[in-house]
Amino acid sequence: MSTDNEKNLVKEYIERVWNRGDLAALERLTTPSFTYQLGDQPPRDRAGMQQFLAMTRSAFPDWRVEIADIAVEHEIAAVRWFGTVTHEGPFHGIHPTGRQIRVSGINMYRLAEGKIAEEWEQTDSVSMLRQLGALPAA
Repeated sequence: MSTDNEKNLVKEYIERVWNRGDLAALERLTTPSFTYQLGDQPPRDRAGMQQFLAMTRSAFPDWRVEIADIAVEHEIAAVRWFGTVTHEGPFHGIHPTGRQIRVSGINMYRLAEGKIAEEWEQTDSVSMLRQLGALPAA
């Protein structure tokens, strides 16, 4: 797979799966053994990822992130992303605040056989929690 094809695969995954919550695209764009890992949480398989996406989109129905940078080398893609989302549903015990918050993070993807095999995410959770009022300001 060429670097351009790998970048396009990751861009399509982010747009369809993260930004639209398209579960059919999750199945189509990932390997059967796909895993998603957020920070030090246990890895999630496709079913776990579907639940995570539902929770995220319930808390932030307008979830949409933009790619700031993307780089691919040796079947590993790195993406720096950001977005502005509105907190309209419960999120880790935090009642909806109606606040618009800025989210950002870095995700890495391992690609295999023209699909996404693994996804690792590091989100600026401290900033999110501060913006939601769950942590004191810096």
